[in-house]
Amino acid sequence: MFYIVLTPRVGFCYSGYMKMSLSGSRRAFSMVELMVVVGIMVILAGLLIAALPGIQNRINRNKVEAFLAELQNGLSHYQTDHGIYPLNEPSGDRDKAGVEGAAVLYKHLSGDYNLDGEVDFDKNEKVYVPNLDFDSNREGREPRSTAVGGEYMVIDSYGQPVRYLAQPPNLPSGTKRETYNPTYDLWSITDADPDAAEDRAKYITNWSSL
Repeated sequence: MFYIVLTPRVGFCYSGYMKMSLSGSRRAFSMVELMVVVGIMVILAGLLIAALPGIQNRINRNKVEAFLAELQNGLSHYQTDHGIYPLNEPSGDRDKAGVEGAAVLYKHLSGDYNLDGEVDFDKNEKVYVPNLDFDSNREGREPRSTAVGGEYMVIDSYGQPVRYLAQPPNLPSGTKRETYNPTYDLWSITDADPDAAEDRAKYITNWSSL
C-alpha cells in the first residue's frame, strides 16, 4: 500500500524537477553559445575589414603581372615580324618618357595603327595583344587602354599608363644605353608615387632589381 501511493508522487516530483532543470540548462547554454558566436563574428569581421586593402592590392598586382606578360608576348611577336621592337627612346625624364611609351604600345600592339579607336581590319592590321584597342575598352569594367589628352594609351589594373622604353639594338659608337635591358624596359608603377624614390620597390618590372 505504501509503495503504490508514494511511488507516483516521488516519480512525478522527480520527473518535474528533471524537466525544469534540463530546460533551464538548455536555455542558459543557448544564450552563452549565441554570445560566443556573435563575438567570433565581430572579431572575424574586424580582421576581414583590416585585410581587404591588402587583398585587393595583391589581386591588382597579380593582374598587372599577367598583363605585362601578355604585352611581352605581343612584343616578341612584333619583333619577329618587324625585326625590331617598337622604339621609344629615353629623353631626359625617364618616367615621363616611359608614360609616352604607353601610347607607343597602343599604336603598335592594338591593331589600331591609324589611331581611330578601333582595330583596322580593313587594312589587315595585325593585332598583337587582343582587346587592347580603345573601342573594346570603352565600356569595360577593367579597361586595358584609355584616351588621355586625345591620345590612346595602354593602362594597367591601377589605371596607370604602362611604362615602356626601347632603344635601337645597335647604338652609335659612344652612345650610352639608357634602358636596363638591351631590348626594352616595361614596367608598372602600380599605386606608387613616381616622384618618390622609396616607392620604387612597389614597381613591377621586366628587369631585375637594381
